[in-house]
Amino acid sequence: MADERLKLVTIVNYPPEPRFARMCRLFLDSAIAAGAASITILYEDHPPAISERHRRAVDLELRRCRSLDVGHPHFNLRFKLANLAALDFPFLYIDADTYVLGDLNDLWKRRRDKPWVGIDHQWVPGDPRTHRAPFLNSGVQLVGDPAFYDLGAILAAQNAVAPLRDSARYSKWEMFACPGADQALLYRYFRAIGYDYTHPQIGPEWNSCAGVTGVRREDHQWKARTGGLPENYEVKLIHYWSQYKPWMIDCPIYGADEPCLESSEKSHTPA
Repeated sequence: MADERLKLVTIVNYPPEPRFARMCRLFLDSAIAAGAASITILYEDHPPAISERHRRAVDLELRRCRSLDVGHPHFNLRFKLANLAALDFPFLYIDADTYVLGDLNDLWKRRRDKPWVGIDHQWVPGDPRTHRAPFLNSGVQLVGDPAFYDLGAILAAQNAVAPLRDSARYSKWEMFACPGADQALLYRYFRAIGYDYTHPQIGPEWNSCAGVTGVRREDHQWKARTGGLPENYEVKLIHYWSQYKPWMIDCPIYGADEPCLESSEKSHTPA
């Protein structure tokens, strides 16, 4: 019988520093409470410290992986892109600098709709890099068909325009099709093959920048809503990317006592 459990994959390769460790613990707390039944954590040279309460709460695998020489030294190319493309099972990938508020089963049940689903980056008023036509943010990836995650084809689409091994000849804006590294290659590849990676039921509420997201406590649960956008909405996943790490913006989730997993493990029923 096929394993239908919600398989979450993330990457934790931060230096052993308390702020990053706390951020990742809170991510795991939220992901488990939100329905993750199996979690695979990839790392390269900084093995994360996993608590016993997380190991008891979920089927958890800590997997050391190697970087692949793709022609460019950026971590998100040589490690993130290369190792996610090598996975041989359907999975939901979420960056570890996030906090999950919604039910992850709402995403997982849509994994058969398209082979690969991503979400466009938000327009963030304070970040000029986002002030352009919609482009991919690779912090959340729903991969229903791992064979579609074809690293060779992705690299070929990039190298046909701006070879990664010749990066010294190009400016960053000439090299990459959009801000970011792995997401820029994916974005270029999907455009090259005419593939629409978006899903009508999976919007920016599932990948919302912490810099435009306000957090509140309601009925003993964390809730969040965007602010300062042309159209604001309730948020299901907060992303603390770049300059918006939780300790840099005084996020109340990061500053509060950590939740008790034992009281939240059964709050979501796997699809």
